[in-house]
Amino acid sequence: MSFKAKLVLVALSTALALYAVIGGLLARRTSAVAKGNPYVQLKIFNEVVKHIANDYVDEPDMGKVRIGALRGLAEGLDPYCAYLLPEQVQRFKPTTMTAVPFGMVVSKYAGFGYVLAVVPGSPAAQAGVKTGDIIEYVNTVATRDVSLYEIMEMLTGVAEGGSIEITVLRSGRTKGEKLTLKPGAFQSPVTSRLEAPDTGYIKVGLLGRGKAEQVMTAVRQLQQRGAQKLILDLRESAHGELSEAVALASVFVPSGVVARTIGAGNTVTTLVAKPGAVTFEGKLVVLTDRSTAGPAELVAAAIRDHQRGEIVGEKTFGAGSEQALFPLRDGSALLLTTQRYAPATGKSFMEEPVKPSVEVKVATIEPSVPDVDTEAPAPTDLPEDTKKVTPPSEDVILKRALEVLKGESKQARQPARPTVALPKAA
Repeated sequence: MSFKAKLVLVALSTALALYAVIGGLLARRTSAVAKGNPYVQLKIFNEVVKHIANDYVDEPDMGKVRIGALRGLAEGLDPYCAYLLPEQVQRFKPTTMTAVPFGMVVSKYAGFGYVLAVVPGSPAAQAGVKTGDIIEYVNTVATRDVSLYEIMEMLTGVAEGGSIEITVLRSGRTKGEKLTLKPGAFQSPVTSRLEAPDTGYIKVGLLGRGKAEQVMTAVRQLQQRGAQKLILDLRESAHGELSEAVALASVFVPSGVVARTIGAGNTVTTLVAKPGAVTFEGKLVVLTDRSTAGPAELVAAAIRDHQRGEIVGEKTFGAGSEQALFPLRDGSALLLTTQRYAPATGKSFMEEPVKPSVEVKVATIEPSVPDVDTEAPAPTDLPEDTKKVTPPSEDVILKRALEVLKGESKQARQPARPTVALPKAA
């Protein structure tokens, strides 16, 4: 087959793929015009293909160009989308993206692998991995050059008795640190204690199956010991099940919509509090920070929206979604986000993380991201004057929470979220 014939075939197949993804997604949205006409985008893409074929200094490998274009298209949607080659599809496991390899929750930040949370006592914790670490390399593979799915596939593919090496970048360090991870069992149990004679504290951890029931048990035990106020710590809670988040929110919210899922075409499904599940009706404070993500954000937002308590700490990470695999005719496939989690009103958590009603500016150092170009998202969560300050030795978020419960906090609450009409359930 001649080069021009190959070019025509590649351009046609890519155009069809682009039409299926961009046109199919945007045509179902009323804001499609505002986001860009898909036909105009196809014309631009065809111009690019023409220039590559006619003006590039060497004869290009159009197969690689097509794969690169499709990868960029998928990963440009959000970090959880990916284009999978046929060989990747053959070994695809639905649990890959929902796994917690070595006890660490992994996402992406500025294009690199990013450790959202680490389970205490897990293999990752024992190896020295810390929440907030940037994963620069998995073995010798640069995480910035691959999708989150490929990172997760490498991390979850280590056989029992084997190991894998990651290079992490930390605050205040100019060089990466190599850590060896080995598979092993771990748990993320609920921990609880009395912080004061009338104040209980519960650390939730990952929202796995049965976690809401464990929290209910811990609440009852604390109440029996005299707790009338409660601190619910959702820090390091960055993974779990949607149903478990609804069940946990129902422990504190008596009724009404606690969350929504938003699907293609802006289809909405509402999730309501479970009747009769309320276990605690006293004064409540929820702790959040950047390691609060996914289902835990649902819990925090539900407590906020129903005015059941204050949210103390830092803005959450902004996650919570579900993906599905869509096979293509050549054996490859697209892994696309099909649902996003959202509060009872407002945008999805991926678009608008949960902001605290009582903000605590923790003095931390932003991760040192190597060779970040102008297109990579710049860190914006922390003000300039906190980026080079030594982290505090005490838990300032917990300290502020105790002040709030005692009525000592002088910081004004943010205005209550306005009540708006909820969309009909799907």
